Amino acid sequence: MSNSTTSSLTALLLGVAPALLSAQGTPPTPVQSPTVTPPAASAVYVRPAPPGELVDVGNGRRIHIECKGPKTDVTVVIEAGLSQFPAHGSYGPTQDSIATFAHVCTYDRAGLGWSDAATVPVTHDAMVEDLHRVLRAKALTGPLVLVGHSMGGLLVRRYAQQHPAQVRAVVLLDATPEEMLFTDAAKAERTALVQRIGAGLRGAKAGTPVMALPAGTAPEVMLSFTPEVLAAVQQEYEAIDRVPDSMRRTGGYGTLGDRPLVVVRRGKVASPDSPTEQRWRAWQEAMLSLSTRSRMVVAEQAGHAIAYEQPSVVAQVVRTLITSR
Repeated sequence: MSNSTTSSLTALLLGVAPALLSAQGTPPTPVQSPTVTPPAASAVYVRPAPPGELVDVGNGRRIHIECKGPKTDVTVVIEAGLSQFPAHGSYGPTQDSIATFAHVCTYDRAGLGWSDAATVPVTHDAMVEDLHRVLRAKALTGPLVLVGHSMGGLLVRRYAQQHPAQVRAVVLLDATPEEMLFTDAAKAERTALVQRIGAGLRGAKAGTPVMALPAGTAPEVMLSFTPEVLAAVQQEYEAIDRVPDSMRRTGGYGTLGDRPLVVVRRGKVASPDSPTEQRWRAWQEAMLSLSTRSRMVVAEQAGHAIAYEQPSVVAQVVRTLITSR
């Protein structure tokens, strides 16, 4: 695997982390570097209160969900990419834009943000089941517009496959294709990342960020660097290698029939003519075949973190899906 491909894979698996790190001015994550500097002895971290609510999903676990906007016939649900940052901050700009005209929810998967950790080995189907349970508990059983970013694109496709009657439409934001994840090279990269996280967690103090962060860092960002959250990120990487063979092929996470699909891909790239970018664009185009009613939108001013960098594009796509018949 070339250096450019490796860097691309790392960034995509990290979901919105690179853009948020740049915006927040925080140092590289422990995922990217195993060198961890403990916080200063005088530093006191206080876990922030959840902005949404903790919903019981059974087995003594709670999932954090935050919903905004007027109660409407259609509910929009945003599924995060693979990142340690809470959905509240990562997808907040897009959620706020959609909330002006629709009911829209973000949530934290098990162990991330304010959600309780999983009690069994994490799988993608278990993630889908957690979302189903929290939506059922909130009486949000459809119709749904599912917005999946990066790895979250695979999860919303799986949700639509398992609960087709609930899903009106799907939006894929620079979504990860099966072809990218299930190669020997991708597995080797994931293994290295898991090892780096593990190195960063050794000797970490529960409830305390594993590395020194600049003065004034938002408590929500500090939450993202606690060992509990980073351990959940590690489990999400490991979950990729638990995906059954039947789901590793093209279309393995499900096709959408005639359900409306909008594929939104990034338009801002460092090297638009590189083989890596050309391959990524081809994969995004190929996803149009997942539905007989699909179209492509290019977020010209955004990189991979489309929901954070160009929320108006996502909001307009969702508005059109809700209002069209």
